[in-house]
Amino acid sequence: MSEWVLIIVLFALGSTIGSFLNVCIIRIPKKISIVFPPSHCPACKKPIPFYYNIPLLSYIILGGRCRYCKAPISFQYFLVELLTPIIMLFLFFCFDISWSFIISFIFSAALIVITFIDLRNQIIPDFISLPGILLFFLCSFIVPWTDPIQSLLGILVGGGTLYIFALGYQFLTKKEGMGGGDIKLLAMIGAFLGWKGALATLIL
Repeated sequence: MSEWVLIIVLFALGSTIGSFLNVCIIRIPKKISIVFPPSHCPACKKPIPFYYNIPLLSYIILGGRCRYCKAPISFQYFLVELLTPIIMLFLFFCFDISWSFIISFIFSAALIVITFIDLRNQIIPDFISLPGILLFFLCSFIVPWTDPIQSLLGILVGGGTLYIFALGYQFLTKKEGMGGGDIKLLAMIGAFLGWKGALATLIL
């Protein structure tokens, strides 16, 4: 397979995964199954057939509106379906097809979902960050940029530092200044990047 064909395949795969990430972004905060029911218009509830559910193309062809009730469709759908394959291709050029590529993409996909959920709902779901901590700690046994000790320290430095900040702020102001979701998210980032990456993320 030539590199250009592989790039096209990866872009199509990435946009399809982006479509699924949109489902996660909408349904996880509502505690709705991400599998059932199938895709449907949020306004008229009419199921969306596969030929109107093609990532990126359907949004363009339908002008960002439902085919049936003409209700506007959030630009978020198009943005996530475009952002996901761009990140996938960037990681491909960094790592080629490898475990590092796959694990980095899973991490990136998790951050995409968390970011858009946080923007929409101001929450960071434990549904992603808690399993992510365990998953990326296990991945530290095979990725080249960290190791299990660094990953474990990353969890402690990332989550622990924010936890101390949160306790200190609450003690001084008698108000909650940081939710538990932020603490668990940085612990997940620390599990993936190690303690130095967690510290850099915290500073940034």
